[in-house]
Amino acid sequence: MIKAVIIDDEKNAIEVLEMQLHQFCKEVSVIATCNGGKEGVKAIKELQPDLVFLDIEMPHINGFEVLDQTKNLNYKVIFTTAYDQFAIKAFKFSAIDYLLKPIDFVDLQNAVEKAQKETQNHNLEDKIKLLVEQYYPQKNRQKVALPVGNMLEFFDVDEIIRVESDSNYSHIFLANQKKITLSKTLKDVEENIKGEPFFRVHQSHLINTNHVEKAVKGENAYVVMKDGTTITVSRNRKEEFFELFRRI
Repeated sequence: MIKAVIIDDEKNAIEVLEMQLHQFCKEVSVIATCNGGKEGVKAIKELQPDLVFLDIEMPHINGFEVLDQTKNLNYKVIFTTAYDQFAIKAFKFSAIDYLLKPIDFVDLQNAVEKAQKETQNHNLEDKIKLLVEQYYPQKNRQKVALPVGNMLEFFDVDEIIRVESDSNYSHIFLANQKKITLSKTLKDVEENIKGEPFFRVHQSHLINTNHVEKAVKGENAYVVMKDGTTITVSRNRKEEFFELFRRI
């Protein structure tokens, strides 16, 4: 039997989820329901559940803070959220399980089944760091996280010169002349690190504008990167790209 705790600041959301678990997930036993993050932290520490259903935006202590205050305990987490499509992309990229409100019982069953199959909740802290970064992107961020193999690696923004597409893979070119290959499409990578100083200049190229050595306008616009690579700026991206460099 899976011991579960539900943490949400909406009483109705708690009641509905508890009812669905009782009806559709017989292997789950709800040992506590908590109205907010403060109660949730206390319940997790005292009851040590196997699984926590956790809302994010709650007053006083939000879902991320609940995790931070209980990060040394061994439990699995499934977020329950009513967020928009952008936020959902953040969940998918960080490989964190989530249920979109109103919760569909089939999605609930699948999430619980996945939690059962996981033998350990490895790399949860790294996954949460990535999820937070996606939820609250910062213009002047110092690091980005990328999935390399079965782990997340954190890179200084200025380490990354450019990213090049290779079918279903992406090659990351670093300032130290190393190349890292990810089993992610360029679109996936862009969704993770989009925003300044990164810019998609071409279908196959995402660049760090801090590493642009030369940018040439005209019919066949292109940029020369600090690693010596010349990259074409596609016609449909030219106007937006050169708007970043009004001084040119």
